[in-house]
Amino acid sequence: MKGVVLKNNGNLSRKLTGLFGEITYSRASLIPADKKSASILLETEGIKSIFPLDCKLGVDVLPFKLTCNMMCAVAKEAVRARSYADASQNIQEKYHVTLSAVQVEKVTDYVSALVFKEQVAASEEAKASVSQKIDGRRRRKRRNDVLYLEADGAMVHVRDKKTGDGWMESKHAIAFHSSNIHYYTSSDGTHENHRIIKREFVGYIGSAAEFQYHFLALAKRNDYDYCSEVVVLSDGAPWIHSIVETYLPRATHILDLFHAKENAGKFAMAVKTGKRQKKAFADELCKLIDAGKTDELLKVLEPYKDRKMPPGILNFYTYVSNHAGCMDYPTYKAKGYFVGSGAIESGNIRLMQNRMKLQGMRWNLSSGQGMLSLKAKYESGKWDDVVQIMQKHCYGKPL
Repeated sequence: MKGVVLKNNGNLSRKLTGLFGEITYSRASLIPADKKSASILLETEGIKSIFPLDCKLGVDVLPFKLTCNMMCAVAKEAVRARSYADASQNIQEKYHVTLSAVQVEKVTDYVSALVFKEQVAASEEAKASVSQKIDGRRRRKRRNDVLYLEADGAMVHVRDKKTGDGWMESKHAIAFHSSNIHYYTSSDGTHENHRIIKREFVGYIGSAAEFQYHFLALAKRNDYDYCSEVVVLSDGAPWIHSIVETYLPRATHILDLFHAKENAGKFAMAVKTGKRQKKAFADELCKLIDAGKTDELLKVLEPYKDRKMPPGILNFYTYVSNHAGCMDYPTYKAKGYFVGSGAIESGNIRLMQNRMKLQGMRWNLSSGQGMLSLKAKYESGKWDDVVQIMQKHCYGKPL
């Protein structure tokens, strides 16, 4: 380091906690030999002393007296547990290491901030790649399967310095391939079931304008440009429509059949009187939906197109008009496509509800986003990504 003169300050001991317990070692300490050197070192590196052995071992940047792998293990327990207090207890029982709930939270925030930083970098790369040409050589070797992309939103209680205490929408997406779906017959042999054995999640607390690039990055990581077919399933939210139209022109966009029928039922309950009339009208609408006859459906709904609806109930004429191009269910089923977005609906529970929406929970924006990013990695079976990100941060490269 130019202009810095160091002198030996003797040996100092240090204790680190790893997966197999605590280790204590002694290493040489170097300090600035004069005020000028001290000023330069503090200004350029933000430190007052140097420990060469720590630098050589790659443990000079560890902030909690924990090894890199131990920090990853702490964060993993925090993701899996229902609270930081529960994670603290689990760590004590599993690793015989005593960390308070506050310490667990701080370590988790540290790890998750680095993971989210990588997520943002991937979204920025996806944003920059929008205008890039596709590799023709890979195009000729397309994966002969269907890439499914699903997106949805869920509310999370957030404390933010700018917006205050309130609810914000967290946007989630899932990607999986038809080749990663396992089909099997129920134990009684009456019907077919399926299970997605490999998938990837992403989550972002914030605007659709920013989330669209996280969604696009997810699609590209899962070979959007090279799959033979792409299907997007959603509940019809405008922000999802916008993403598909702008960035995923190859995709077949399908309106989730359950949401379509659910909205039809609510509409029928609102515009008709009497139980029989309500049910008959709902059944008529659902029958036309199943048949994909959107033109006939709009004719039936036309008398109600200007009807003002109660809060929480959509005008179904407008709803069908906006989504008619995504409701050809007979064709979708003939091609073997899924027509329900159950994967992301259950994903909302996995990513958020069973960890971030428990009783009394409130998150500041950064820690909430960090937990969501870690949860996405964990539920995607990609925790090794977290370890590699931490190793890159601590040692300059994955080990």
